[in-house]
Amino acid sequence: MKTRLGRRAYVLVKWQVEKVIKWLAAHISQRNYQIIVSILIGIVAGLAAVVLKYSVFRVREWMHGNDPTQGRIGFVFFPILGVLLTVLYIRFILRRKLDVGSSGLIYAVSRKRVNLPKHEMYSHIISSSLTVGLGGSVGLEAPLVRTGSAIGSNLAQLLRVGRNKQTLFLACGAAAGMAAIFNSPVAAVIFAFEVLLTDIALYSFIPLLIAAATGAVVSRFFYYEQLFYLPTQGWSIDTIPLFMLLGVLCGLYSAYMARSVLYFKELFMRRQQPVEQFILGGLALGALIFLMPPLFGEGYETVNQLLSGDYRAVTEHSFFYALSDNLWWIIAFTLLVILTKAMATSITLALGGNGGVFAPSMFTGATLGFIFAATINQLGLVELPIADFVAVAMAGILSGVIKSPLTGIFLIAEITGGYALFVPLMIVSALSYFVSFYFEPHSIFTKELYQKGLWVPSHEKDLQLLKNMRLEELLERNFSVVMPEQTLGQFIEIIAQSRRNVFPVTDDHRRFLGIILLDDVREIMFKPELYETTLVRDLLQQPPAILQYDDRMEDVMEKFEQHQAWNLPVVRDEKYLGFVSKSSILSRYRKLLQERSESV
Repeated sequence: MKTRLGRRAYVLVKWQVEKVIKWLAAHISQRNYQIIVSILIGIVAGLAAVVLKYSVFRVREWMHGNDPTQGRIGFVFFPILGVLLTVLYIRFILRRKLDVGSSGLIYAVSRKRVNLPKHEMYSHIISSSLTVGLGGSVGLEAPLVRTGSAIGSNLAQLLRVGRNKQTLFLACGAAAGMAAIFNSPVAAVIFAFEVLLTDIALYSFIPLLIAAATGAVVSRFFYYEQLFYLPTQGWSIDTIPLFMLLGVLCGLYSAYMARSVLYFKELFMRRQQPVEQFILGGLALGALIFLMPPLFGEGYETVNQLLSGDYRAVTEHSFFYALSDNLWWIIAFTLLVILTKAMATSITLALGGNGGVFAPSMFTGATLGFIFAATINQLGLVELPIADFVAVAMAGILSGVIKSPLTGIFLIAEITGGYALFVPLMIVSALSYFVSFYFEPHSIFTKELYQKGLWVPSHEKDLQLLKNMRLEELLERNFSVVMPEQTLGQFIEIIAQSRRNVFPVTDDHRRFLGIILLDDVREIMFKPELYETTLVRDLLQQPPAILQYDDRMEDVMEKFEQHQAWNLPVVRDEKYLGFVSKSSILSRYRKLLQERSESV
């Protein structure tokens, strides 16, 4: 009875909402309609951020306690428990596959598959709060971006708008989620353009900005938390060479971090026994966090300690706290932390945790900036303001890891209030981006997608259009198949009923053996004395190339160009499927190019 009443109430509410939506669409302009929708998305995403931030903050506060000299055994077991609870929630309560991180979102937007599941509006909040709240070494940004995106996507489905508007509202949700978690609406909008909407025109700027601003206002109203406090007096011209050197170091470390996260993640996921994988990975994660407590959770508390000059607090709850009066020991400790952070992050994700790499990137940037400036000060070369280098290095690592320098610059400037460091932020971010690009041209979000042939950068437009094609969609199956034991006479009868000049030859099990070209039999077609003595197997030849069903489209085009062919056979497990022609590929390419130009 309660279930029926609940369903009836849901249908009634949905009907009322649709009624209001139809009225708004009929009585207000399209521009104002988008603004209202953007505000709604920002409100919901902002509330989601408040719930997530507050729950994680309370758990983190309880976990750390008040005694900095005491190593807490909970650092070993609670991160493992958090990941385990996340896995159990996804498998037994959610009972659906949950795509974590930003890679899947980038792939969905690039393929214009923006109908995100309804459960993503809440499942990322629950799962990431378990992972990060109990100490998983990842951040909350990716889950909130996914949550906001799902809110925007599902609201767009409810509004029954077109695909372009749905993509825009999805991006509005992503920007609102990021703005709410960081209180940084400008950086959130730039992130949406740099990472998600690489092919959308600038008219999308206003809805994105409104959604991001609304998310930030809602988050600030209900739960305001200034992430970082940066005491700075600005920068001097004498420090520019050192900022440039820091930019190079940030670029090198960004490449190391991107490769390390993906390497360790793949290494742990490669094991066939999930229980063994979880035990080994959980023990490794727990041991790392126990030895180096700054690896616990997002690490923002450590960043604030470095910004405020409380360097000794970095070693709290560790075995090295007794040595924290010596700055060299602190530098050595943070160096060990920065080298192992990528491993802790990748293990958390590989075991099934839900989180992102924004927080790990800023954490490692802060520690790298501290190591750099503190080392120079200790050597007596020059006296540097360590907090400035801590803040600037955060932008440098973000720019190098996610390959979005504008996002890195504006995000750090907004959340630290460090606008006085805008020029050093630009220098370090730009150098880090170019150095990291030399060693690792793809961001940590897109590298796996690129390796699997699922994504290409927007500047590679030709290749991107090929990526959007599917070999199965281009297959032509109206070719007459002949058998090797058939006679020339039987073959002539097949030719008479066919409109093609290429004939695939297969055996009884559809295994592809070769082809016969009409031009090759034209001379003997009118020699009846050969009809019974000449067999198809005597006439077949091998095509210039054979396409596999799972070949990437760029490889397909390369084979066409290399062999100057117009038709090539397609096989799967040696069995004949059909032919693909160069003309059909070019026709499909022109159609996609036209659709792309109309959508921009």
